[in-house]
Amino acid sequence: MEDLIFTVMLVIDAIYQKNTIQLIALIAFELGMSAYSIIQYHQSSTLFNTNDDVILNVVGYLGPAYHASRWAEITMICIMVISSIIFCFLAYKLYLEFGWHIYKKIGADLAMRDRYKMYQIFMMLLKLDFFFFLSLSVQYLALLCVAWWPDATKPGAPEDAKSTIIKELIEHIILSCAVTIAMLCLAYWGLRREKKVIMYMFHALAGTSMGYFIYLLVQIFQNAERFVGSKVFLTFFLIVDILLIMVSVPVSIICVRNFNHGLINHISHATANTATSSHSMTPIGQEKSNSRRWSIE
Repeated sequence: MEDLIFTVMLVIDAIYQKNTIQLIALIAFELGMSAYSIIQYHQSSTLFNTNDDVILNVVGYLGPAYHASRWAEITMICIMVISSIIFCFLAYKLYLEFGWHIYKKIGADLAMRDRYKMYQIFMMLLKLDFFFFLSLSVQYLALLCVAWWPDATKPGAPEDAKSTIIKELIEHIILSCAVTIAMLCLAYWGLRREKKVIMYMFHALAGTSMGYFIYLLVQIFQNAERFVGSKVFLTFFLIVDILLIMVSVPVSIICVRNFNHGLINHISHATANTATSSHSMTPIGQEKSNSRRWSIE
């Protein structure tokens, strides 16, 4: 449900803004969600593949009822793959259509075109960061509160189990939830206002988040038994989050180098309608008739 809402929001935003870069990112996102549906099927199929006698007896008792949702998961995989193919085709057609509007919107200044392209790429990365960071945070919080907390508080549990869960919960809330929200807000504010100090703070928080994600990844592989049933999902999101940070930071550095070169006048809503240069970014439908075509290639 979360990914569907996020996809709909991105599609509406891409169509409204006529953003070709966001269309490309949406294609990658759709393909990633198709891969995620396959991972979900694999995870549910191998969830009880263990030598534990109790679990084997439960699986034997269930018989045909075990993994009765297999047909629904396979159907979902087929729908996701077919929908992704159709979406890629439609996105390509929109890409060709939107290109004409963007060409008129930017103008003939090649340097400004490149700066605006990097600005769009970084804004798109921030949206993806928000989705995948939030998804990881929610999944890990659910694991802490729903799976591990009852085990730590039941009679016979180790004395330090409860304090360990509380410690991990506090660490996750601070290092994942709070740091992530602050990092993305600083990145957006610093980019829109061209504040280098704010962007440097974003870099520091991004490094902190990456360190925490690597720590979680190491914990998953060192304590595989503790993460039974969630190892594949968490590993998938952790790897994606790490890759997003590795891409977002270099792109943000390029954006910082583009500060104080006039781009802020073209991304500001307050000055978009009054800019008079040849590369003025006027609203869609009010572009200059003599503006030259712009390409992101």
